[in-house]
Amino acid sequence: MRKEDLKNWTWDMQKDKILYQEALIEQRNKDIEIISKRAKELNDENTVLKQRIKDMEDVCDGSCFSDETDDRDEKISKMQDRIDSDCVRINRLKITIETLVDMYGLLRNQVGMD
Repeated sequence: MRKEDLKNWTWDMQKDKILYQEALIEQRNKDIEIISKRAKELNDENTVLKQRIKDMEDVCDGSCFSDETDDRDEKISKMQDRIDSDCVRINRLKITIETLVDMYGLLRNQVGMD
């Protein structure tokens, strides 16, 4: 807005414009206050989370969050493989037992023991 434009404005028009601008400034100040409060909350929350991560790293000597594999990872992997193979073996044994039970039942029927 130029100075020449204001010459045509009445006193009430200028007063209304100033009041409108003040209301906008007040609303923006409230928005800034809300945003600042939320930023502080997020910063506090971030600090708490960082402390929790640091505590967890202290518990596991910093190796919990590393990408490198260590002896524990290898042992866990071997144990998982062993568990998987044991489960397969157990399932095969169950199938064998069920087959033997069925065959025994058929044999008893054929011989007439039932």
